Formats: sequence, C-alpha cells, structure tokens
Amino acid sequence: MNHLGDLLSAHLDGELASHERSRVAEHLQTCDRCRRELEELASARAAVRSLPLLELPVALSTAIGARPDPIPLRRRPVAWVGAAAAAAFAVFVSAAALTAPEPREISPPQLNAVYGAVSSNEGAFTVVKVAGATAAAGGAR
Repeated sequence: MNHLGDLLSAHLDGELASHERSRVAEHLQTCDRCRRELEELASARAAVRSLPLLELPVALSTAIGARPDPIPLRRRPVAWVGAAAAAAFAVFVSAAALTAPEPREISPPQLNAVYGAVSSNEGAFTVVKVAGATAAAGGAR
C-alpha cells in the first residue's frame, strides 16, 4: 500500500491541487496510519507556531554573517497616522466653528474707531484726476 508521505504536509499547508486533495481525502478515509501521521504533523505545526519569537543576538548574527540591523517583527501600520491627522483636523475645525464669534456688520466709522482703519467708501478715497490718469487721493501722485 502506498502512503501519502510528503503529500500530508502539503495537504496540511493547503498547497495541493484539487485532484491531489481529493486523492488525499479518499486515502485518509481508509488509512489509519496516514490519519495518525496527519494528526502528528498538525500537532507539531501547532506546537512550533505557539513558540515565542526570539531575536537573534547581534554578536551571533555578525558571527554567522547575517545582517546585524534588527528587523522589526511587526511593522506598524502607517494608515492610522493619516486617519489620526484627519480626525485631529476635524476636531480643530469643529472647535473653531463652535467657538468663533458670530459675524456682524460693521460700519466704516465703527471700523475706523475700533481698528483705526479707513474704508474705501469714505470721502478720503474719492477718485481724482491726476496728470491724465485716475488715482485715489492719498495714493501715489
């Protein structure tokens, strides 16, 4: 009787084509030895995956010729940085909108009194004719 051998590991890893999968499934229904071997492989696989990941000491990595710079086990997702920035901007805009004073109209005399500004619709800014061109009084002559 032919047993599955390496096909069991490939079956466990999901690496078989559909016709091989059906052949392995049929064989496993009738072969106790291959079923036990598949269970042992699955158990060993689970045991290895449950082991903690350890970093290789720098001295050992240079001794065996490996790259001495550490490679992070997990990379932090960068997407959350953009999302956090967008959320912070949204909070800032919302707070500014809620705390900003209501707009109100201000007349030219009030503008001058409050801010020391002169409005362009006051008499000092009438258009006068200067040497064939028009200019505002108080501007360049």
